[in-house]
Amino acid sequence: MFLRVYTILIAVCFLLLLMPQLSAQAATHVEVTVDKLNIRSAPGTTNQIVGTINRAARLPILTQKNDWIQVKLANGKPGWVLNKYVKKIEIPQVKYVKSNVDMLNVRAEPNATAQILQIIDQNGVFLQMKKQGDWTQIKLSNNVSGWVNARFLTETAAPAPKPIPDPAPNPIAVSAPVSSLAPSEPVVPSQPSVTEVGQVVGTIVLSESYNVYAEPNGLSTVIGQLPVNTTINHYGYENDWYKISFNGTDAFIFKPASQEMAVQVQLTDIPGAPTPSTGQAAEAMIRVRNPDTNLRSGPGTNYAVVGNVQPGQVYPVVQNEGDWYVIRLADNSTAYIASWIVDLVQPGTNQPVNVPNTSGIEYNTGMVGNEKVYIYHTHNRESWRNVARNTSGSSVDDPEINITLVGKRLGELLQAQGIQAMVNQDDFAKKLAEQKKSYSLSYAESYKAVSAAAAMNPNLQYIFDIHRDSNEPRSKVALTLHDKSYSRILFVIGTAHPNYLQNKKLAENLHARLEAAYPGLSRGIILKGKNQGNGVYNQSISEGSLLLEFGGTNNTLEECYNTAEAFANVLVNYMFESQIAVK
Repeated sequence: MFLRVYTILIAVCFLLLLMPQLSAQAATHVEVTVDKLNIRSAPGTTNQIVGTINRAARLPILTQKNDWIQVKLANGKPGWVLNKYVKKIEIPQVKYVKSNVDMLNVRAEPNATAQILQIIDQNGVFLQMKKQGDWTQIKLSNNVSGWVNARFLTETAAPAPKPIPDPAPNPIAVSAPVSSLAPSEPVVPSQPSVTEVGQVVGTIVLSESYNVYAEPNGLSTVIGQLPVNTTINHYGYENDWYKISFNGTDAFIFKPASQEMAVQVQLTDIPGAPTPSTGQAAEAMIRVRNPDTNLRSGPGTNYAVVGNVQPGQVYPVVQNEGDWYVIRLADNSTAYIASWIVDLVQPGTNQPVNVPNTSGIEYNTGMVGNEKVYIYHTHNRESWRNVARNTSGSSVDDPEINITLVGKRLGELLQAQGIQAMVNQDDFAKKLAEQKKSYSLSYAESYKAVSAAAAMNPNLQYIFDIHRDSNEPRSKVALTLHDKSYSRILFVIGTAHPNYLQNKKLAENLHARLEAAYPGLSRGIILKGKNQGNGVYNQSISEGSLLLEFGGTNNTLEECYNTAEAFANVLVNYMFESQIAVK
């Protein structure tokens, strides 16, 4: 008995000794755990610094030597980081497999007696989901996965993209097709009816993200979500529901009566692409908006990154697949890029076709095109109780002494420190009144200006919508530091769009820096989805978009000016640090 216990203890100790080694073997990347980490040319603190990386950055592991890990940098070159300042993580690689035999059983469970779901041959290519012992789980369709014995599988290349089906004949024309992705008055089919499957009725341009339902019923299963600015074909409209195709199956999205949605009853091969005047289709092009935009091996963020592209670069579109474009690169290879972070442009002109007027005449007067920071005010007349001329009901507004002065001051402070900034001065409240539109449509109106700015200047890095909060007590929104009074700042992140994690990361970085330099000045970060308000707040346009609440109605303009100065100092330092990521 004693010998058996002793043997078990020896075995357990042996396994414990092996565990770190096993986990190290499983790690594929490192994630930085400090604010700024030096990258050196060789292992050792006396070796040359070849660059720096910021907190949460992830880099592939090449090799390890004592307390140092060699990583692959964004420019493809190697560098060394100190082990104690990073954590090792595993980022699974996307793998495709095919059968090396004909008549291979795919089973419901990883054992030879489980139900057979399907029989595959050597022609199919399948995404590998996971492995369990001698069994591999493969994806048969969007909703079905099954298990096969791993010894009958061979790793292979990703499947070729699906071709775009030919457009349905005789599209239904409209007298005035919508010219941009900006939200506009809803256009509903005059005789709504659900058509036969496969007959496209029109194209919907979504002004915000939408849940996708299995049935035309709000209590049915939500099977996915479509992001803001998605252009999608619909197959009919009935009782406030659009019928669409989602992941190869029939699905539905709800159009509430108050929702502004641009509907184009017009067929296109590529969403938003211009219709050529001749019978020959023009090749659609996309232009990249953001730095280091990822190219992927498939239509989703779960696919492997196969390269990066930079702002302003233009590529021809081979086809679209859901929310992703397949683009052709200079070497004639293809890759996938997300549609929500690029602009579709007119072939041969490089001019956007999926954004509002970009001339700067209607919006953004004075914009040059080299700005790094764009500042605007969706609720541009928000003011403070001690100066506002309109304090009826819950309103605390003023046409002149309002939040736009804070944005102007922030822009001036950034300019003084060498940061090119554009401060939008459009009176969105006035524009809504002139169009006889509700104040609740403020974000739809400011969207026109922001998207025009992004189209005019693809090098914009940061877009800030500056507000002041509601009737919060001064104890919550005012702060005195070193005999100076400030309005406390709150970061608001909309989550109903694909960019929100990047925006949240930016807010977290700036919040941490404010806490270090001005303790207590930041009220923190709040996340808001569709059920808590707008849910997007125009933040889908850029991965550097934030909504900033500078105090509330019970603060003063002077306190907001002081906060603008503090925020400018923190932002400038953050921007300079970001620019030296890799030398």
